[in-house]
Amino acid sequence: MNIGIDLDGVLTNFNDFCMNYGAKYASEIGKGKIINPKGYESVEIFDWGKNTNDEFWLKYKLKYVIEEPPRPFAKEVIDKLKKEGHNIYIITARASEFEDVEKNEKMKDLVRKWFAKHELYYDELIFSTVNKLENCREKNIDIMVEDSPHNIKQLSEHLPIICFDARYNRECEGKNIIRCYSFYDIYEKIKLFQK
Repeated sequence: MNIGIDLDGVLTNFNDFCMNYGAKYASEIGKGKIINPKGYESVEIFDWGKNTNDEFWLKYKLKYVIEEPPRPFAKEVIDKLKKEGHNIYIITARASEFEDVEKNEKMKDLVRKWFAKHELYYDELIFSTVNKLENCREKNIDIMVEDSPHNIKQLSEHLPIICFDARYNRECEGKNIIRCYSFYDIYEKIKLFQK
């Protein structure tokens, strides 16, 4: 099977990073109020605007990109899936926020280094736009592991989605949506899906 796996929120715990470092930053600047614990992006979680959100990520983006570890057992499970003959496609919108080509390429390089540092296998690393459906179609993805509510809703209309459980995606239910809670849960659900 061709398995698509998202990076932020699936391979890493993006939401916990936003919540922990966002709360620290919000407290430091005197805007320490969490207004929406079910928010996906930091700008949705905290009582701050776009400028403050940009300042937060200017301060903490590299810490997240370089230091945030993979989720427990991500490497083990990906290695098992590859050994069993599956193709692994990492499909991430990580670098899509940069219009500047140099910044975009720097982010892509940092992502490649992160995968090498953690020895995470992939057959192909795809830097997607916000619309991952094109990538899934182009690579004939059989099942996609995703956490973003927007992507889950869009992709589940066309292929099965393993929804990595998070506060912000609990309302994502329906046809083609399979909820999971850990990497070994992903592994078991992919085995069931194959049957």
